Amino acid sequence: MNNLNDGGDVRRRVTELATRAEAIVEAAEVTAVDGRWAMTAFSRYRVCELLGIVPYLRYAGDLTGDPAALYDEAAGVLNDLDVPIEDVSWRLALADALKSAAADVRRVQDARDV
Repeated sequence: MNNLNDGGDVRRRVTELATRAEAIVEAAEVTAVDGRWAMTAFSRYRVCELLGIVPYLRYAGDLTGDPAALYDEAAGVLNDLDVPIEDVSWRLALADALKSAAADVRRVQDARDV
């Protein structure tokens, strides 16, 4: 895991948004009878891995909101994170994972609405 000295508040905010989105999807996954949320697992796992989030832990925060919008917001906040050159690939991978997670969640939500 990266040890970033600068941008602690930005990183914390990105982690909070991603953790909340993950918890919302996990709650939806538990109640879905058709397993459709499994299609989001890879991108969500990448986000968790890159941020050091342990999936499936009890989440005591707010479980309302659109997880895709939360992933998008986290990607936007990530733009404010300055990293040393050796962490640029991590930052790019995280941005990609957040955007992929948002897109995957939207696909599942759109399929559900059809």
